[in-house]
Amino acid sequence: MKVEITVSEDRMQAYVTLRKEGSSELPLTKEELLNALRSAGINHGIKEEIIEDLARSPVYNTPVLVAEGTPPVDGDDGRVELLKRIEFTSQEGEKIDLREIPAKQRVIVRKGETIARIIPPTPGKEGIDVFGNPVKPRPGRVPEYHLGYNVTMKDNEIIATKSGILVIETNGTIHVYDTLEVDNVDYSTGNIDFPGKVVVKGDVKPDFVVKAQEDITVKGVIEAATVISFNGSITAGGIKGRGKAFVKAKKTVKAVFVENAEVEAEEVQVEKNIENSTVKAINVVVSGKGGSIRGGITIARVKVETCFLGSPIGVKTRIEVGVDPEINEKIKLLFAQISLDRENVQKLTKLLVELRKLQGMLKDKFPPDKEALLKKVNNTLINLKDSIQKNEEELRKLKTVAEEMAKNASVVVKEVVYPGVEIVMFERVFRVEKELTKAVFYYRDGEIRVGGYSE
Repeated sequence: MKVEITVSEDRMQAYVTLRKEGSSELPLTKEELLNALRSAGINHGIKEEIIEDLARSPVYNTPVLVAEGTPPVDGDDGRVELLKRIEFTSQEGEKIDLREIPAKQRVIVRKGETIARIIPPTPGKEGIDVFGNPVKPRPGRVPEYHLGYNVTMKDNEIIATKSGILVIETNGTIHVYDTLEVDNVDYSTGNIDFPGKVVVKGDVKPDFVVKAQEDITVKGVIEAATVISFNGSITAGGIKGRGKAFVKAKKTVKAVFVENAEVEAEEVQVEKNIENSTVKAINVVVSGKGGSIRGGITIARVKVETCFLGSPIGVKTRIEVGVDPEINEKIKLLFAQISLDRENVQKLTKLLVELRKLQGMLKDKFPPDKEALLKKVNNTLINLKDSIQKNEEELRKLKTVAEEMAKNASVVVKEVVYPGVEIVMFERVFRVEKELTKAVFYYRDGEIRVGGYSE
């Protein structure tokens, strides 16, 4: 009986072929077959059950698989695991504000936030061929990625070094852009709430909202929309409010014109006109030749400056300078509280007189509940009078501060002030009854005075 042993090219399979050399030959035993394999150097992955079957029921002239190696386990490829996801779900029948949908599709990251985790490749596990030799696995491939703008790598994590919008290029480059650029703010972009800068190449359409931590630039017009820069400035081609626009910046608001809008900033700088608007700032300046403030209320802590103030048709225009809105609000609240407390003092004093009159009449028969009420009224009166005294002192201090501010404030009109204009400084109101030219309004000795303006 002849035993032929063949091995696959990769040495992972071994085959036995039995050939008869004579008709009277006896089958080989299991041990004889195993010895033949060992003699050929095959010692791993031997299939003993198949060897037993061959010994019991020989198969001739046909290769039979009798040993098989353990294949290697290739390593897992490394990968970039994004930790940021687009979060937008809607339930059937849920009311959806279409202005919010595109905003949900922007992936915003904050400074210091982990954007992605790098999962390194694994080396894999060695295999063994039928001769007992190790078989090397294919190691996993290193993931392809590149660090772009405003990101860094630390401990296999990609971290944003600035707040902004996440952008991943097709070649795997990861960026965090701190400036968001859009054509217009409308249904195609949705409302914007961005941690960096925002540039709008066109307009902000009515009823939409733009919020940013840093500067906002609108090259077109803000139309009846809300635009807020929490820590920067806002620059706009114009603000056309229709009585609905609200524009607020931490630093400066610059615009070509402002119409029917509410604007707040440290500095408001307008090139042409402020019309029928409410403007609050430290300084409000209409810089263009022929620029004007017509209608509405302009409140400035230090200065209002314009070429024309009011209009020839007498549109009511109110200018308040030397005003700190926070101090004014405190003054109003204190005044209201003092008035309320004084009113209550009058009522309680009247009640106290009646109770004491009753006590004098009844003497020892004065009811205990009336006695308790008398004490309560008396204590309340003491507390109210003490509160009035403290609030009056606080009011005096605030008024002193407000008056000092008024002394450092001015309204500068380079060309014409029209009738219908009211100038308010501290507790004084100056109503313009006739046209004035090149005027400067200022506060001195408890009065609003008018001086001349020269370049």
